[in-house]
Amino acid sequence: MIPSVPPSRRAGRPSTRELRPATLLRRFLLVLAVSFPLHPVAAPLAAQSRPDPRIENRMLREASAREARGELGQAETILRELLALHPGSSAAVIALERILRADDRVADLLPALDAFLADGGASGRIRALQLAIVAELADAGAVQNAVQAWIRADPESIEPWLEGAKAWRALDDPGRGAELLEAGLAERGEHSILLIDLGDLRAESGRMDEAAASWARALGRDRASRGAVFRRVERLENEERDAAARRIVAALAVEPTTVARLDAGAELALREGFEDDALILVERVLKELEEGEARGFLTAFARRAEELNRERSALRAWTLLREAVEDPADARATDERLAEAALAAGDSATALEAMARITASHPPGSGERLRAWTNELRIRVASPNPEGVLGGLTAYRAEFPESPDLDGLSSTLASRLLGLGLRDEAMEVLDGIEGPGAALERAFLLLEGGALPEGTMALQAALPDLDPAAATEILALTLSLSELTPPGGALVAEVAIARHRGRPGDGARAVRMRADGVPASDRAAVLAMGARAADEAGLGADATAFRRRIVAEHGDSREFPEAALSLARTLAAEPEGRAEAVRVLEELIVRWPQSPVAPGARVELARIREAGLP
Repeated sequence: MIPSVPPSRRAGRPSTRELRPATLLRRFLLVLAVSFPLHPVAAPLAAQSRPDPRIENRMLREASAREARGELGQAETILRELLALHPGSSAAVIALERILRADDRVADLLPALDAFLADGGASGRIRALQLAIVAELADAGAVQNAVQAWIRADPESIEPWLEGAKAWRALDDPGRGAELLEAGLAERGEHSILLIDLGDLRAESGRMDEAAASWARALGRDRASRGAVFRRVERLENEERDAAARRIVAALAVEPTTVARLDAGAELALREGFEDDALILVERVLKELEEGEARGFLTAFARRAEELNRERSALRAWTLLREAVEDPADARATDERLAEAALAAGDSATALEAMARITASHPPGSGERLRAWTNELRIRVASPNPEGVLGGLTAYRAEFPESPDLDGLSSTLASRLLGLGLRDEAMEVLDGIEGPGAALERAFLLLEGGALPEGTMALQAALPDLDPAAATEILALTLSLSELTPPGGALVAEVAIARHRGRPGDGARAVRMRADGVPASDRAAVLAMGARAADEAGLGADATAFRRRIVAEHGDSREFPEAALSLARTLAAEPEGRAEAVRVLEELIVRWPQSPVAPGARVELARIREAGLP
């Protein structure tokens, strides 16, 4: 007997046994959710069509899993089943948009969006998605309708105006977008986001004056708009940036204005380097603020100026703030910032005034006073006119005779005074000072006075307390002075003194003009000293000429190895000089194989050969 075929099989549809368990479960749950709502009496009608959230989440997870496996058709089927049951599922709409876009069928989402909105969905994200899709499809009429529908549905929101402007921009019609934003401003008031976007559209259309005017209207309403406008100005090209920034600053200064708008204008002027404009606006802000608010504003402005490296503005702000504070602790802290700002701006006089107030604010004999006074004297000693520092240093010495900085301050001041020709004042500074710095200055004073033997002995006496780098230099000088004839020693001493006084160029010129006037036995030492002075003065041609003479004329001198290595390195820096550099290095290695510079010469020779000769 032939078994009968069920009706479902006759129609070509799968039987219940042939359906996958997951599909059966989903259909059962859908039927269950529709047939037996959770609260059929109390729930509103719209909520009755919504399935159990657990079912919705399960279907969304299954669709996501299908999508992840590349089964886009099955994922789409599940999502459409869910939307048929619950058109207001925003998660399902978003997921379906992603799948349809991957299949280049995003237009097929529009019915689902319409159903969502008809179901009472109030998601701005869904309306924005609808606008973006109709703009992508270049349907201007649909864009217009969608914007108007959104405005009617949510009259208190600015989103329809913003998203509508984006849609018109996508349709290459920034003019329509600007008109929409202007209508939004008329409807919703001077909202900063609408104004900023309006400025963007005006800028895209090349109407920079109107763009700057819109951005200026946005400033002073909230902190977020300030950063947004500043970033837009920074992205403009040079000439456009300068013009737009000046227009905005000028607009913010026009009455009627507010403190917030003046503050924004001052910051923009500061950012763009219009320091005069910034300081004018700062003065106007101060007239509108109470004392405490003014101090806070000035502090913020000064720190912002420091961050932007606007030294003059920072100095002016700290100066104004210092005039406003009365509390001693606040005054000292402000003076510290004022001194730093003044030094950065190159105003040593203002810096010293602030530092003197800091020193005076500490109790006599205290460690804080010692540190403050030491810093002050360091600046005064280095100032262009150190003559008036002697009295201050004398008072410092009387109050802090054991200061570890006394020797350094005294020797530096003595050197500065000697450089100005004030020999007696320099001697007064050094009187009674013990330390390597003072000892070295006394030695140079003796050399300068022509007492070469005494000066040489004083240099030797100062050696043990000098730091290694200075000791090496002074040791070489004492060796030269002890071996040279009086004419050669006098010239070497003159060059050494010029270098010590910070005038190495004078020493190099003295060697260039008078080296041939000293005995031949002294010439190598004189030329070596002249080469070092020329290096310090940036006179490279002189340094090379001096060393070339040592190599050519004084191959047996103690100065030859160092001069040869330095000359070779200079020559090898240019391709055409490499051959000569090789010859110089080879001669150095052969003549002076045990010299301390010989290993370096071998390394340099190998490097030049690896580079190849021209």
